[in-house]
Amino acid sequence: MPLLNICGISGNNRVIQVGLAFLSGEKRGDYTWALQHLRRVMALNSIKEPISIVTDRELALISCIETLFPESTHLLCRWHVNMNVLAKTKKYFPAPIKGPTGKAERHPSFKAFLGDWNTLLSSSTEQSFNEQLETMKREHPTGAISYCTRTWLLWKEKLVAYWVNQSYHFGVTVTSPIEGCHAVLKSYLGIRSGDLRTVFQRLQHFWTAQHESFKSALAQQKLRPKRQLNTPLFAAVLQHVHSFALQKVLQEYGKLPTKGPPPQECHCTIPYSHGLPCYHTIWERIQNGGVILLEDIHFHWHYFLPNSDATLTDVALPIRPVLQPEVIQGKGRPRGALGGVSRIADSSTRRHPSAWELPSSSAPPALERREPSTEQLWIVDSGLKRQSSTAITMARLNAGHVDLYEAGTRRERGYMCGITSVYKEDSMEDAAEIAAKAMQQGIERISVIDGVEVFTQDADFDLDDDLYI
Repeated sequence: MPLLNICGISGNNRVIQVGLAFLSGEKRGDYTWALQHLRRVMALNSIKEPISIVTDRELALISCIETLFPESTHLLCRWHVNMNVLAKTKKYFPAPIKGPTGKAERHPSFKAFLGDWNTLLSSSTEQSFNEQLETMKREHPTGAISYCTRTWLLWKEKLVAYWVNQSYHFGVTVTSPIEGCHAVLKSYLGIRSGDLRTVFQRLQHFWTAQHESFKSALAQQKLRPKRQLNTPLFAAVLQHVHSFALQKVLQEYGKLPTKGPPPQECHCTIPYSHGLPCYHTIWERIQNGGVILLEDIHFHWHYFLPNSDATLTDVALPIRPVLQPEVIQGKGRPRGALGGVSRIADSSTRRHPSAWELPSSSAPPALERREPSTEQLWIVDSGLKRQSSTAITMARLNAGHVDLYEAGTRRERGYMCGITSVYKEDSMEDAAEIAAKAMQQGIERISVIDGVEVFTQDADFDLDDDLYI
């Protein structure tokens, strides 16, 4: 029986299993039944509709999501797309060759094609997308380009960074992390011969352990924040926002020049895709009080989500937490001094205070909320509800678009090694970058016999479907 695995991701980048459903088939009626029960459970527990959902290319499942979760942004898993492109286009390129070390390597023309494909998916503007596509049509075989355009660029609004980054996805554009959840599930199930009652009983142990692990990690994070995060910049959000998000903000902070303001106007996508302040916003905050405000960070990254009828100020006020006490200079001779000379010997082991321990020159003034820049070149927001990317693609299919997709596309074992282990909860690497690197992994595992790659797995995709919300 097909198994529908529904997982979510927390603000600390931890994969959490939301539900499991054994289906009698993989048709629209089967997915409708499962998602209707999911909506019922969410309603009973006052859980909001998911902001974004990532799946593989399962038309029946995508249609159900469009109907039952119309407000959610749906994306296609870039990992599955890259694996299909890798498996279906290599026949249009020369066979692997021996490299300088004697090991088999992909032909340089195939490497160039895969690199250009990932560049195409990473296009930040529509113009760069069109230019890169025209370049690929001139430089690479027609068959490979035809497969990509007719099968996957049909869904460009769900794949290309220019369109994907116009909606919140919080860095999750692949379903690969669910593979780690599969491995943990199998460790709890142990055997394949158990009945449904046995499976349910063992899954209860897994869900209990998962819940306790999440609570323990959250408590540990609040008790002992990372040293690099314990700075005045995060004074208003340190006890309210997950450290994973704050580390992302630190990455943006590192983009600031050593002296002076940022060199260009703000066209950053991170406020719209991740719900985090870009380095332009960080610069403004530094100039006006020196702290990141809680309202600068999307509630997805908060420890506790606000109620539907609450505002951010109702949930947690942006006040400074207790750090180190400020030193106040009193009247008269300083303690330990005699005649203006300190009693501390030159050989004393007492350390000098760190920069973050020094008192501020003045208290931070009250800040007014500044609306995000409206000068984004790629943001299209007329105030009206936009047509979903699923509806746009379905209209293309109904208009007679020739789709070259084949059900049960086979994937190669060599290029899947290590991806799940790379995407850990403490990994700061973007999911799209990991999906791009998937094409480059496992090259050393290729063996060639009569011009054919033999160290591959020709088994079909797993029957399990992944739904990542």
